[in-house]
Amino acid sequence: MRKALGALVLVGGVAGLGLWGNYSHGVRMESKITQEAKKVVASYAHPLDLQVVGRDIHGSGVVNTQGDLDKLDAALNDVNGRRVVDLSGITVLPKVDPYETALAKGADGSMASTGYAPSVRAATDVGHPELTLAYGAAEGWGGAVAAGEAALGPLNEGSFTLTGTTLTLNGIAATNAEADAARAALKGASGDYERVVALEVLDPGIVEFDVTYDAGKGFMANGTVPSRLGATGLAKALGTESVQGDITPTVGDFDGLETRLAALNPALTDLDSARIMVKDGKVRLMAVALPGLDADTVAASLKGFDEVEVTVAKAPQDGATRINVLTGAQEYARAGFWFIRPAFDPTRFACTEAAMEQVSRTPILFVTGSAKLDPVSLRVVNSLAGIMHHCTADAGMRVTIGGHTDSQGQDEANMTLSLARAEAVRNALIARGVDAGKLEATGYGEAMPIAPNTTEEGRAKNRRITFDWAE
Repeated sequence: MRKALGALVLVGGVAGLGLWGNYSHGVRMESKITQEAKKVVASYAHPLDLQVVGRDIHGSGVVNTQGDLDKLDAALNDVNGRRVVDLSGITVLPKVDPYETALAKGADGSMASTGYAPSVRAATDVGHPELTLAYGAAEGWGGAVAAGEAALGPLNEGSFTLTGTTLTLNGIAATNAEADAARAALKGASGDYERVVALEVLDPGIVEFDVTYDAGKGFMANGTVPSRLGATGLAKALGTESVQGDITPTVGDFDGLETRLAALNPALTDLDSARIMVKDGKVRLMAVALPGLDADTVAASLKGFDEVEVTVAKAPQDGATRINVLTGAQEYARAGFWFIRPAFDPTRFACTEAAMEQVSRTPILFVTGSAKLDPVSLRVVNSLAGIMHHCTADAGMRVTIGGHTDSQGQDEANMTLSLARAEAVRNALIARGVDAGKLEATGYGEAMPIAPNTTEEGRAKNRRITFDWAE
């Protein structure tokens, strides 16, 4: 009995050792096959999932081509110790031609993608794992897509398309700086790529605008003005409170623009209208002088413009009225001229004071040695005509226009010159519609000085025109 039991134990032990040996050998073989199989798939573009069960190899995943699948099958079949190679879980990617990947940036900054990626890793690396896997991408696909997204970064919105070896960028840039940044980013794609770029620049940085002025309406401006200036700075440069119109700010600039525009201000009182054109780095002026003024004289006073053209306004219709936006004065048209309507009651004293204040502020000048009115004095003659109309037509008074000289020269010659100059002023006033019967010209020569004739300053004061009213 004991011998039988001992024999049974011996037989069981030997069998157990045999089973353990078989199991241990199987585990070692499976591990070895797994290691060898993983070495085979390590060089493939796509990560493959391999499962080794016993000595059987099962694979799943994707490969680029049927040729890749065949090579993989052959290599795994060469693994020592394998029994079955099952690659039914591996899919061959479709080949796409043209191979296209597209990115779109929305106005809200969102980024969307469509099209294909050559691998899961490549799609993940460019930040768009949602792309569909397909075979046929050009070399450097990842760098090209990354460059496209970088190019979209500076744009307000746009799209990037990689089609084969062509990079196409479309979009809207705020300024040239953003457009240049987008182009530079697209150049970051390495490889033999053709680049097609079409960008709309909202603000190309071009300073181009027109300013129009009308004595009865004020200033209007249209176009692109440096943002540092804007409508407020433009109005300040022109010497006015405000400028109406369609003004668009631009990042572009124009050195010395304010100084150029301000050159119009001193001559505004002589102008009926004007147009300033700023374009191609130049400032041009077309001005229309008030009726009765000399175009050449007005043009000579307009400095700082690249081109100046001055004409004289057509005569306004008698009876027309307007408020001069520059002076705020009420003006009326008479005899083809614009006159300021005086705000004083036409008494002898008030009329004399108004006329003398005008010539004291802006003396009437004559061409040297003659009785010809200097063209620069035509504006003051216009102003005097308004006073004359007010005091002669409205109040019925008469005025004596007196001519005076200094003590230089002969008495008789001075008397003749003073009378001729008084008559020149009278004729100019008559031409402006003042009743000739209410105007008398008299020459006083050097007989009534108001300052010593021993200095040039005194002599200049004595060369004058006076107005004396009789009711």
